[in-house]
Amino acid sequence: MIPGNLQQFQASFRMVQSTLIGFPSPAALKSEIFPGVHLGADPSIGRHCIIFGNVFIGDRFRCGNDVLIRSETALGDNVTLGDGACIDMDVVIGNNVTVREDVWIPQFTRIENNVQIGPGVRLVGEPVFSRIQQKPSRGIILGEGCVIGEKAVIAPGVSIGAGAHVEAGAVVTRDVAADRECAGRP
Repeated sequence: MIPGNLQQFQASFRMVQSTLIGFPSPAALKSEIFPGVHLGADPSIGRHCIIFGNVFIGDRFRCGNDVLIRSETALGDNVTLGDGACIDMDVVIGNNVTVREDVWIPQFTRIENNVQIGPGVRLVGEPVFSRIQQKPSRGIILGEGCVIGEKAVIAPGVSIGAGAHVEAGAVVTRDVAADRECAGRP
């Protein structure tokens, strides 16, 4: 059932295998212009996923089950999201990125090309900013080619340099230089 104020936009979103693509955010419901979803060539989307409107997804997108992608997000080509991944608003993900199962990616995160994120990783956002509606001075940045191990935790505003490796279970509270390895609580 399409709400009355969205009847004119029914071609902008669709449901496939219990997956909702292009669902409008609350702000879009109040807007006269409803931004849809750009979905590149050859996508594969699992069951029970929600992809909000105003999302750009590149070619060869692969998505597991129970995935959430919020609005104002851009994903490059060859992006793979595992089951239960959650991408918050205003996130940019480059090309050839793999995000494994049960990963949370908070608002304002930037992930460059060729990044690997292991299962259960938590990139921690700053809840203070969602309350006052201002953009933080710096979101989390994952540099090109970096690898984040299983169940690692990355604190708000941290940058992981290009080619860096964060070992499984690490808690990263400050920036990691390019081509470095870190474990424990660096």
